[in-house]
Amino acid sequence: MKTAVKNMGVFYGVGVGPGDPELMTLKALTVLKAAQVIAVPRSSEPRSEGSSQALAIVKKALDLGDKDVLDLVFPMVKDKDALRRARELAASRVVERLKSGLDVAFITLGDPMLYSTFGYLAPIVKDRAPGAAVRVVPGITSFSAAASAVATPLAEASEKIIILPAAYDITEIEENLKRPFDTVVLMKVNRIFDRLLDLLCSMGLEDKAFFVARVGWPEEEIVTDLKGLRGRDLDYFSTVIVKKGARE
Repeated sequence: MKTAVKNMGVFYGVGVGPGDPELMTLKALTVLKAAQVIAVPRSSEPRSEGSSQALAIVKKALDLGDKDVLDLVFPMVKDKDALRRARELAASRVVERLKSGLDVAFITLGDPMLYSTFGYLAPIVKDRAPGAAVRVVPGITSFSAAASAVATPLAEASEKIIILPAAYDITEIEENLKRPFDTVVLMKVNRIFDRLLDLLCSMGLEDKAFFVARVGWPEEEIVTDLKGLRGRDLDYFSTVIVKKGARE
């Protein structure tokens, strides 16, 4: 196991939670207050969804006036070469600051170890700055906050749960709804919601599901009658949780 090099900065992945700054952990605040550099993942698209939501959360909890806010661009594309180039460029900018002895805190919505750009970036930073320590501060996920918002357990006893990014393949969602999972968490359902609703209705599951958008934000929305959402332009940060094993 490699040890950190003296005078080299630490690279932190910091989960800032789903939206409410009060849901940030004390550890997250401690690290952000101490770090000289706050790395902010952004999209190359001017009005991209979620490009600076993590920064908006942090700004509600912490004065960043004395911080070096480092914007790192990660385009929202599927082109693997473009993604690789963006990650390598971002890593080089982080490593430059680490080698200058500065701590860099990369902020991310939810948890850094779940569907986060940090998971792609950290190995490149490790490779380019093997003497730098990489540490992770976990955060509250959106689906945990969503379950809390409706006071519904995600799983109990021997129940099984699966978490799926819902923006890609409705067929895969159908296959997993048929599998023996008691709870199915579907993240970012905005683009496929009407098709998802049709699927849930065909399986008799529409009354065992609830919808939460922008959990923890002032505009938080909780809906238990999913049919009322048909045809709406839904927020990017939308989650549907299906409680197949829900008690009658």
